[in-house]
Amino acid sequence: MPAFFVPDRFAHANLYVSDMERSLAFYRDVCGLNEVYREPEINAGFLSNGSSHHDIAVMQISNRAAVGRDGKVQNTMARGRVPGLNHLAFRMKSEARMVDAYRRAREGGLAVERALDHGMSHSIYLLDPDLNGIEFYTDIVPDWRAFYKSKDHALISARWDPLAAPPLPDIDVPPPVFDHVASAPLHPREIRGATLVVKDLSRVLGFYGDVAGLAVAAHDSKEGVVLLSVPGAKEPCLALVAARAGEAAGLKSLWFSLKSTSPVLAGDGGAGMARKTDGRGRLERLGLRDPDGTTLLFFIEGLPGIAARDAVMMAA
Repeated sequence: MPAFFVPDRFAHANLYVSDMERSLAFYRDVCGLNEVYREPEINAGFLSNGSSHHDIAVMQISNRAAVGRDGKVQNTMARGRVPGLNHLAFRMKSEARMVDAYRRAREGGLAVERALDHGMSHSIYLLDPDLNGIEFYTDIVPDWRAFYKSKDHALISARWDPLAAPPLPDIDVPPPVFDHVASAPLHPREIRGATLVVKDLSRVLGFYGDVAGLAVAAHDSKEGVVLLSVPGAKEPCLALVAARAGEAAGLKSLWFSLKSTSPVLAGDGGAGMARKTDGRGRLERLGLRDPDGTTLLFFIEGLPGIAARDAVMMAA
């Protein structure tokens, strides 16, 4: 049986954070991502390096439900009270494919957490067996920058019924215009993937294969690590790592590709960053933690090509 959702790229991570302003400043001033939009009413901010409408989103933790532009509650409050992952997002190539996947998933008894219209995209949200949020979305406007500009920091999301109307036709999305904060020590090209520590590797792997449509790129049974990629991709976008005794499950790291223009590569502004070199002494990747403890990995060249815990979990 074919997988329900088969995305074409890993797109972004949405995080619940203890202090939104602090996290926005960190991802902007240290990690070099541009702040592109805010939704003050739900205490959310979005940062992008130009590859899409956001690489990282941060939302203030709260005991209050987030209400969208339609006046309805967006979140189930299953998450959001403590810092951690809200969701990882994967892009679908067309709305027709995503709606068909949604229909087959519902017919197959798969629980869908919610579906939202974000104005510039339509999204379907699921929970994996460890209750990590996963988003599948498709863009519905060609110019996300113009969309953000037209909304003036207003609420942009509302509930969406994927089956209420025929799927929207495909749109021509212009190629990305990569950008970065020049004064930051890190100049990332784009977000590339994530590491999840999981309770039951076999069960979670089944979800990402049968539901999310990801393919196994490498498997190290000794280390308890599986690298997954979107179909046809050369590099992995997700690492599943079996939790060891006493190790907490959940998001462990986010991965970024790094531009050669990054000042940190010249030894400028690298305080607090762990460095990993290859056997010839060449720098392979940098690691640091964000204000809430999530490890961020900046890869100099290719992403991890072997399934090793160190490759996807290094921290400062």
